[in-house]
Amino acid sequence: MRRRSFSSACLCVATAPLVWPVAAAAGNWLPPPALPDVALLDHTGQSLRVRDLLRDRPVVVNFFFTGCATVCPPQTALLRQAAAAWRERPALNRALVVSISVDALGDGPLQLRAYGERFQLPLGVQQGWVLLSGAVGPLKQVLAAFEVPPGRPDDHPALLWLGDNSRGRWTRASALNPPATTTRLLEELLS
Repeated sequence: MRRRSFSSACLCVATAPLVWPVAAAAGNWLPPPALPDVALLDHTGQSLRVRDLLRDRPVVVNFFFTGCATVCPPQTALLRQAAAAWRERPALNRALVVSISVDALGDGPLQLRAYGERFQLPLGVQQGWVLLSGAVGPLKQVLAAFEVPPGRPDDHPALLWLGDNSRGRWTRASALNPPATTTRLLEELLS
C-alpha cells in the first residue's frame, strides 16, 4: 500500500508543473502554432500534411510514443473517454484528436496501428483520431512548433494543445486532466 501511494505521489509531483489553468480567459487565447509545411505518416502509412490536417476543424493535439510505460497510456485512456463524449455533442463531434509520436526511430505505421488497437481508438480522419509519426527532420519541426523540447522520448511533456485555426484560438492543458475538464476546455474554445 505504501508503494502505491508513493508512486501516485511521484506521478503527481512529476506532472504538477504541466497543469495549466482550466481555460484561457476570453481574449487570452494563444495564437496558432507556426506549423511547418511537412507531411507525417499515419497508422496506415498514408502521408498527411500537418497544416491541412489541423486547418478546417477543432483539434486536440497530444504527444506520446508507443513504447511508453508511464504517462502515455493514462493520457491516451483519458483522451479516449473525452473523445467518446464529444461524439454525443453536436458542437464537439467534429473535433479531431491528433496524437503525434515523439519517437521517430521507434514508431512507424505498424507500431502506431498496434497502439491504436491496444487502446481501441477510432483511427482515421473521418473517425476522429489520427496517430502520426515520421522521419526525424519533419517530426522534429512539428514538435518544435508545439514547443515540445528535443530529447529522449521519455522526457516529452504530458500536454494537450486544443485549437481552432479558423478562429485563431489555441490553448494548452495537462493531458492528465479528467475527461470532463478537457471537454469543458474544448467547449470554451469553440464558444
